[in-house]
Amino acid sequence: MLFAVTPSPYPSPSGVAVTTSQGGSPGFLGFVFTFLLALAAVLLFLSLTKHLRVVDRRAKQQGLDDDPDASPVAQEEADPRGDRRPDDEPPAGR
Repeated sequence: MLFAVTPSPYPSPSGVAVTTSQGGSPGFLGFVFTFLLALAAVLLFLSLTKHLRVVDRRAKQQGLDDDPDASPVAQEEADPRGDRRPDDEPPAGR
């Protein structure tokens, strides 16, 4: 009686046969595709870094870097309502 209640640790037989081609492995082509995709991402990131450095260098040469008066955040802190024009005229329609 005890053997009838205890389940078997092995899967029950079924009519589906799994062959080696259906094993779930992407194979060599899957590896090559994934490797090339990762390589393209790394090259894209390196190119982006290079271009951002060039932009930063040009901004420093022109004196446009880190000027707190030119940032929109500094202007919002000066006027917390954010509805003032730069020449302190009231907005149109009010």
